[in-house]
Amino acid sequence: MNPTPAHSAPPSKTRIGIALGGGSARGWAHIGVLRALADAGIEPDIVCGTSIGALVGAAYVGGELDPLETWVRSLHLQTVVGFLDFSLNGGLIKGERLIGFFRSHFVDRDIRELARPFGAVATDLQRGREVWLREGLVTDAVRASIALPGRFTPAQLDGRWLVDGSLVNPVPVSLCRAMGADIVIAVDLNTDRLGYHFRPKPAKAPRKPAAA
Repeated sequence: MNPTPAHSAPPSKTRIGIALGGGSARGWAHIGVLRALADAGIEPDIVCGTSIGALVGAAYVGGELDPLETWVRSLHLQTVVGFLDFSLNGGLIKGERLIGFFRSHFVDRDIRELARPFGAVATDLQRGREVWLREGLVTDAVRASIALPGRFTPAQLDGRWLVDGSLVNPVPVSLCRAMGADIVIAVDLNTDRLGYHFRPKPAKAPRKPAAA
C-alpha cells in the first residue's frame, strides 16, 4: 500500500444539514426530532426552516430550545387568545404580539451572528417566488416565514411583501444544499395529509343477507 503523500489535505468534515418543514401546530414536533438527534449524537451543522420549522430552527440555533419547549408545554387557550391581534386586511392575525413576545423572550439577533448557519424560506407575494432569508434579524425572518395567508398578515421586508414559505418550499432541502450541506435530514410533517385523498380506500366488507 502506498503511503499517503505528505502534502495531501485531510478529508473535509461531512456537513450535516437539517430541513424543518412547515406544519402549523404540528411543527412543535420538530423539538422532539432535534432532541432525538442530540440523543443519537447528531448535531446539524446547518439549519433551515420553513414556517413553524423556521421558528423552531431559529430557537435551536440560538440556544433557546429549552425555554421554547417550556413555553410550548405551558400553552393553554387563554394564552393563545392573548396573542391574537386581529386585522381586517390580509389575514386574521397581525402577528405583532406573537413576534413581540419572541423578540423579548427568545433569539433576536442578526442571523449572521448565530452559532451556526441558519436560513428561513418565505414567499414573495407579488411574484410568487421563493425567498431565502439568511441575513437580518432572526425574528424578521421568522415572522415572514410563518405568515400563512388567511391567518397572518404579510410581512414587509426589504421592500417586499412576504408570506409563508410553505407555499413554495414546504421542506427546504434545496436551501440546505445551497448553504453547503453534504447530507440533509428532511423533516416533513405533512406527508400523511398530502396524499390522503389519492390513497385507495379499504374495501368494505359485504353485507350479510338478512335472515329469512
